[in-house]
Amino acid sequence: MSRNCPSLLLNLFFARTMSKTTKRLVERSSVVINLLYRLLKRSVSIFFNILNFLLAGNLPPFGCVAVIVQDQGRYLVVERPEGGLVFPGGFMRWKENPAQTALRECMEETGLELKVDDLIGYSSNVSNRITRMSTLTIIFYAEVVSGELKPSIEGRATWCDEAELLEKIHPLQRGVLDRFLLYREQSRHVKRFQGNSE
Repeated sequence: MSRNCPSLLLNLFFARTMSKTTKRLVERSSVVINLLYRLLKRSVSIFFNILNFLLAGNLPPFGCVAVIVQDQGRYLVVERPEGGLVFPGGFMRWKENPAQTALRECMEETGLELKVDDLIGYSSNVSNRITRMSTLTIIFYAEVVSGELKPSIEGRATWCDEAELLEKIHPLQRGVLDRFLLYREQSRHVKRFQGNSE
């Protein structure tokens, strides 16, 4: 037993050292992957804007989706690595309708399976620099069906209250939030009206 003890201690030492080294490598590679991903997104925007310029501005805005999930006064959001909170969502894929995009993007970014309840409206962002594309965002209201929160390349999925959301919302998502707040207020009036008419 005593002959194996130094070997065991040595193995423990290497295992602990390797796990720390591995953890650092994973953290560093995660940062590098995230930087490359953001660079790729900006490169796509630059290419799109150059192409749009060459076509005399005749390309339509990119179709996007944002999904708002509110549960017990908290909102489902993604905290971006570069800062700011955004609603789950993203660009539509070829042969995909907006509701399918909403479900796919939310699963990819948060790990949650959703059921789309309502179409809220739309928001648009006009490109004001070459690294950003003009977008037309369809906004859905949804509820969680199943799943557990998980991080993604887009950021860390989390729940936040309305005060934190108002404070930390990414500027490009402000129009989405404003549209939802208007929708929520209008829904309250409709419910009051329906309640009075019965």
